Amino acid sequence: MTSHSLKGIAWGILFFLTAIIYGFIPTFLIIRFWVWLNSFPVYTLSLFMLFLWIVAIIISVIYIVAMVRSFIQRKNEEGLGVPKGVKGFGLVSTVIISLTMIIWYLIFHQLAFLSMVPP
Repeated sequence: MTSHSLKGIAWGILFFLTAIIYGFIPTFLIIRFWVWLNSFPVYTLSLFMLFLWIVAIIISVIYIVAMVRSFIQRKNEEGLGVPKGVKGFGLVSTVIISLTMIIWYLIFHQLAFLSMVPP
């Protein structure tokens, strides 16, 4: 395997983790908090949360496409064909969210985002 192949596989794994983070965590929180969100007389908060959830799903789909593209184009000498902004945002956001979850677990012995309960 060449270094280009390893870079493509590494970026593909990172994009997969980013897609899982942006797909799973918001979906879990929407399901968990839906009854609480709908208890308000004004449904603006519910609609806003649905909007944010749809944006998170779109971001997740973008990273699934980037993952597939990086796996397919891993042997290309010119690069993966994934924009630098997508790579940078995926790397930075995955590192920040992963560090948040690790630090949260070390301090509170709970999984961050997944241990939240409605008030």
